[in-house]
Amino acid sequence: MKISIVIPSNNEAKYVEDLIGFIKSNSNPNNIEEIIIVESFNTSQIIKVAEKCHAKLYFNQLNDKILQMDIGAFQANAEVIYFIKPGYVPPSGFDVRILKYVMEKYEMGCFDFEHYDSDNYFAYIFKTIKAFLLKDIKSPESFYVLNNLYYQTVGFKASNNYLKFKKQILTLGKLVHN
Repeated sequence: MKISIVIPSNNEAKYVEDLIGFIKSNSNPNNIEEIIIVESFNTSQIIKVAEKCHAKLYFNQLNDKILQMDIGAFQANAEVIYFIKPGYVPPSGFDVRILKYVMEKYEMGCFDFEHYDSDNYFAYIFKTIKAFLLKDIKSPESFYVLNNLYYQTVGFKASNNYLKFKKQILTLGKLVHN
């Protein structure tokens, strides 16, 4: 079993490059099938990052994160799709943990998050505490879902929001907070 990583990006080449660097140094390459970037701006910076990091790159000119995630998911080849926003990092060993939870029949889940941006430290602390206390997953920074479960729910569809997708997933699968 492997993981396809989908990164929706809106002119965030630096954050995408940092995120992919973190992923490559904090996961087992045997667990990662591919890294897919779906970018809304056709810039030379993101093209260079994709080439340097050996990531697949797709463009979506609509600048819509949900649609970008859909595009990435439909390109994903692995059994598990892991969506992650640029500027955030999963915990070290995230891939092993995801695969462990999948083997335990948790078909969808999300991690508490860490943020790169030290300029917004107090906002980050508040958001982290809120997520911890309230288990706020209305808009997680990253989450995984089984590829076949994603297709059973017909994806995000551009008109859907994450909360509606979460309800669809919960009727079909299990949710785990880490």
